[in-house]
Amino acid sequence: MATPYHIKIAPIAAAQIKQLPAKQQKIVIKLTEALSVNPRPPGASKIRGMTGLYSETVPPLRLVYKIDDQDVLLLLVKTR
Repeated sequence: MATPYHIKIAPIAAAQIKQLPAKQQKIVIKLTEALSVNPRPPGASKIRGMTGLYSETVPPLRLVYKIDDQDVLLLLVKTR
């Protein structure tokens, strides 16, 4: 079994999450829990030209995060 990744949430992402409706907050929580097990799931996109940056989209949300060793830093949560 793979070692879980430690999830860190940047202050700007935390503020963005707090502004989301409760239903979307739950989606973000589920996504971050899943990223702690597999930060490169099928459907995740590596952001070209940026080392270690990925995005995961579950409409209407888009999460941008950075993978560094055993840490995943959630940088941004956007709604579309």
